[in-house]
Amino acid sequence: MLDKNLYKDTFSVLKASEDTLSEVLKMTTHRKRITSKALLIAATVAILTIALVGTAFAVNMFGLRDLMIPHPDHIFSFDEFQGTEEQFKAMSPDGTLDDFAIPMGEMVLAGFAGSPEFEAAVEWLNRDRTIYIDGVGVRWDQEADIFVNAETGTFFAEGIMTVENQETLDSIPPEYLEGYVVRLCERDDIPEVYQWHGASSWADVDKINEIIERHGLVLYGALFDYYNTNRSWEEFQASVANGSIIDNSGNNFTLYPGYRWESGTFQFDAQYGDIWFSLRSSRKGTFDTVMLTNMDMNAFSDEWAFENQHGTTLILVPGVNMSFIIADTGTAFIIVSIHAGTESRVDWEGATLRLTRSELEHFADLIDFGQLK
Repeated sequence: MLDKNLYKDTFSVLKASEDTLSEVLKMTTHRKRITSKALLIAATVAILTIALVGTAFAVNMFGLRDLMIPHPDHIFSFDEFQGTEEQFKAMSPDGTLDDFAIPMGEMVLAGFAGSPEFEAAVEWLNRDRTIYIDGVGVRWDQEADIFVNAETGTFFAEGIMTVENQETLDSIPPEYLEGYVVRLCERDDIPEVYQWHGASSWADVDKINEIIERHGLVLYGALFDYYNTNRSWEEFQASVANGSIIDNSGNNFTLYPGYRWESGTFQFDAQYGDIWFSLRSSRKGTFDTVMLTNMDMNAFSDEWAFENQHGTTLILVPGVNMSFIIADTGTAFIIVSIHAGTESRVDWEGATLRLTRSELEHFADLIDFGQLK
């Protein structure tokens, strides 16, 4: 069972990634990197994947649709379903045990389609991801759910675990290695500023440099970690805002210091009552490789523009079990990811989580986006 502190640790910060968050399925299920830094990242990705199942976009005109990169549909089959017939039928669009497809996609957090930030993220997501093990080129076959020989297309492995060094490998319990082909990390000498963007090889570094030059973007730069260095919320807030970001006069919020990069991109996590949320501000002109992934693109039923009490026009997007607030301040693109949606669900502490339309608007009213630097 997860507890509140563990959730805060894992859901916190879509920060660095040895593999990018856009590689969520491969990273959490197939390409686990076991390092002290990666343990937080992998857990973050796992929580986000759980949170985002059943969320997606429905409407257009610079809304959630314009942040999405579609990928091949996921096929649900009862033969592979680990639940009851009744549960499967409830998920099925026609209420039968027949296979059905769910359109999936990745959600860019740096800007709408057509912006240099979005196009750069698409280019990075679609890069050549061949990795080499003992001289053999290997790639992930998403449809077959396996790793295959990049040249022949034949089966190579069920899963690959990338480990930072031999010392780390020796510390991993043997049962964690079962079913994996293990390889040592090849990127110890790659500058950390590239690692934050998901570079795991010098070929990735070259690709990043090519992308940022073509689109006129910059890297995140140095990381300022307020969360793991026990800095206060007040210190963090002063570094990213000119005043109070959130109206906590009713003491409904629990606010945690987050992470800030030299480019101005930052993120923090918080609770509103029992509901966890994350606010990420991506500075315009920054190459931002963080995405929310594996999103079901069928489960958003509504979307509307809303001007909050501070005069900021927002896009509010309630999903089945995840909701979003989207803001574009001109200097930054901001996504608030809220761990509650239109359908009631019970969290691990027994709290019932749900957001109505009016509650989502009230939530948006409490955030003063104009204070953000």
